[in-house]
Amino acid sequence: MKRLKILIIALIIAVGAFAQQNSDGRVSFFSVVNNESGIIPSAAVSVLENKMQQMVTVYGYGSAARGDRFVIVAKPTIVTKDVAPTTPPRISQTVEITFVVGDVVENKTYASCSLTFTGIGVNETKAWSTAIAKIKPANEEIKNMLTDAYDKIGAYYSANCNTIITKAETGAAIGNFDEAIALLIDVPDICAECFAKAQQKVVEIYQRKIDAEGATLLSNAKSEWSASPDSKGAKNAFAYLSQIDPTSVSFEYKEEFEQQIVAKLSADEQRKWEENRRRYNEELKLRQKEQHNVHQRQMATIAACRSVAEKWAENQPQTKVYLNW
Repeated sequence: MKRLKILIIALIIAVGAFAQQNSDGRVSFFSVVNNESGIIPSAAVSVLENKMQQMVTVYGYGSAARGDRFVIVAKPTIVTKDVAPTTPPRISQTVEITFVVGDVVENKTYASCSLTFTGIGVNETKAWSTAIAKIKPANEEIKNMLTDAYDKIGAYYSANCNTIITKAETGAAIGNFDEAIALLIDVPDICAECFAKAQQKVVEIYQRKIDAEGATLLSNAKSEWSASPDSKGAKNAFAYLSQIDPTSVSFEYKEEFEQQIVAKLSADEQRKWEENRRRYNEELKLRQKEQHNVHQRQMATIAACRSVAEKWAENQPQTKVYLNW
């Protein structure tokens, strides 16, 4: 097996790339052209990337994200090349493009196919572009490759679901909530049972996350007030208290503590606080109205989890990824 370097930046390679799926949880493949040798002019690389995006979009596997776990990689080679002694010279070449679908986290190749095309042009870019233009997104070999890969990804999640859930639970147990959420929100709906388990677990871990954060914020607020029981200390304490999520178990204690602080402030300071409190309550009511039933609350929590996963991914070290092929 040759080793193919994939020229992408894997943002969360340690546990999987969150962007592997569309917003509705479907598997998606990010298109990558392996052109380390510089065999294709950069302009033609863009043409090939666009063509590959069309290929995966036709079958519902398209992705606009950059850090996907599941990728489709194109490795082009020149089979034959002739330069006609015309003015200007005309390049005629036969090229082979091998497509590989794989998992950059597990370093697995799921499926592949090779296609051959002929391109003619007055320069390298045009010769490559005319060859690439002949790729038909609905090509039967491409369809079979993507279908085969999809089935194998489904088998992976069926076989490894409990391991994924356990890994997330272990991470959450030591306070790595964001990483655990990213791992669970990463599970696509290709395996309905695993997807349902992951969605249930991610909601649970998200609640633990905001409870832990709420407790820390409340503790910080109390420390600020204890160190400076005056208007300055109140301001610093309120800065922490205002960040406590209304669904956190600390929210009730937050309100009690606020009342304790306000009781010791001057009349002017109390009026200011009450005005801020009124605005906050109006925003809170609006938020609760938007989440008036269980389903909407769950969807809002999943959306919040997705946001957590995205932020966690953005903060991961950028790493070049290799895929055995």
